Amino acid sequence: MAGQILGDRYQVERELGKHAGRWTLLAHDLHAKERVVVKLLCSDEDLRSDDLKLFEREVETLKSLSHPCIPKYLGYFQHRLPGGRALALVQTYVAGRSLNDCLKRGRTFNEAEARQIAKSVLYILIYLQGRNPSIVHRDIKPSNILLGDRKVHLVDFGSVKTTLNRQDSTSAFTLVNTHDFTPPEQYSGRSVTASDLYSLGVTIMTSLTGISPSQLPRKGSRFDLEPIVDLSPAFVDWLLWMTETTLERRLQSAMMALQALDAGQVRNAIA
Repeated sequence: MAGQILGDRYQVERELGKHAGRWTLLAHDLHAKERVVVKLLCSDEDLRSDDLKLFEREVETLKSLSHPCIPKYLGYFQHRLPGGRALALVQTYVAGRSLNDCLKRGRTFNEAEARQIAKSVLYILIYLQGRNPSIVHRDIKPSNILLGDRKVHLVDFGSVKTTLNRQDSTSAFTLVNTHDFTPPEQYSGRSVTASDLYSLGVTIMTSLTGISPSQLPRKGSRFDLEPIVDLSPAFVDWLLWMTETTLERRLQSAMMALQALDAGQVRNAIA
């Protein structure tokens, strides 16, 4: 699609990603003279209603958000394709490399760097959780965290949901793709603010070790980092608190998680 003009103003430079009828493209806005990201969703008879709901939810969510570390909504249009049509979402382009790209290149992060990444994402989550209703990202993982120029960005809001009650949200919603960074409760259709904390905690563990979550050693139901990485006891404890498999034992909000990280203290006991 390189060179093609979409919506009479967005000239495609290259494909950034493709998955199940969705394309993410880097394009040049011929009017504003700047790079943008265009997300295309093929809209044909094979399009699942769940896919359409998720796409429309992403559009509405980005419209409502205003944060320097979240892509900004720029526009929405329909585009004709040879086999039908596509829905297109336009958002600001964030220059930088994803955490996943860094890990693929063999880079791992030390404790100080990992702490800074964690704090940066927590500040974004505090903003999302402070919305009314609060917003759960539901897809925090290395590929959705971009390391830009002195800023950490959270991208891809295609899986978001809102919840009026931060402690529990078991009402019907579209089950999104699951992966190594997905919290246990999300597999059974439960998604709360603490779910994003689990995903962030596991993401930070991977950034420290370069090891995917499924390959990380465990001691019982908890991850066991001691044999593979040298960290302060307080940071290890914080990571374990973030990734408790039992939801009720986990840190419950981004603000609580940030306060616990800043306190730098080990819990009195881990049962």
